[in-house]
Amino acid sequence: MTQILDQIGRDHRNMRLLLDIVEEEMNAYHEGRTPDFDLLRSIAEYTLHYPDLFHHPKEDLIFERLVMRDPSAKAAIGDLIGEHERLGELTRRFAAAIGNAARDVEMPRAWLEALATEYLSVNRQHMQAEEKHFFPRALAALTDQDWAEIDERAVHVSDPIFGPRVEHSYLAIHERIRIFRL
Repeated sequence: MTQILDQIGRDHRNMRLLLDIVEEEMNAYHEGRTPDFDLLRSIAEYTLHYPDLFHHPKEDLIFERLVMRDPSAKAAIGDLIGEHERLGELTRRFAAAIGNAARDVEMPRAWLEALATEYLSVNRQHMQAEEKHFFPRALAALTDQDWAEIDERAVHVSDPIFGPRVEHSYLAIHERIRIFRL
């Protein structure tokens, strides 16, 4: 497997862990307890910062090259770039709602729960579809030269939570992950 797909796979595993934490916090909310809204807001901000700005653009580069090599891939896989844009919009809505809830802005409890459920479900389904359909097709169709060119065009940054150094603004998430894994 290519280095870039290795990194994308790690990103997916990390995102699943964060989604599990969001789900646990929203389950507490559903049960009438107060979730850690600051933690939820930090996770949403991370998702807007790292996956939206660095992870998805890498996948978009792979998708563009795949469609160039295999035009039928677009019909088989769908509009991956558009899906990434819709995920970004959903994440912005979720982040705004969590921010409002943290500031005690009144909103229907069921609405926030439904939005969180959508956020969790859409993200999980998206990653599963990529792993089942997109990545295998890209591995089969793209050449070593394609992968080298994609890697050269991709922006490489260290993950601010899961990389070698945790950014200060994400220390609470990092600590929660440590506890969550126990």
